[in-house]
Amino acid sequence: MIKVGDKVYHFQSMNRIGILSEIKMVKNNQMTVGGTTDTRRFFVIYYPDTQTYETHLSGDIQKHFE
Repeated sequence: MIKVGDKVYHFQSMNRIGILSEIKMVKNNQMTVGGTTDTRRFFVIYYPDTQTYETHLSGDIQKHFE
């Protein structure tokens, strides 16, 4: 399980290690045949090398183990 403060990386850029700073839940209003879909989870990641924040879908993020 990934928690705030963990070192993480995006699966397409494994060489950039960032720190998870926030978890955002966004309600999805899309209608499907089976009803409405659940909320979507986004991770806000701080990258110390460039001192920037990026938002990614939670499924695209992997935990970095040292």
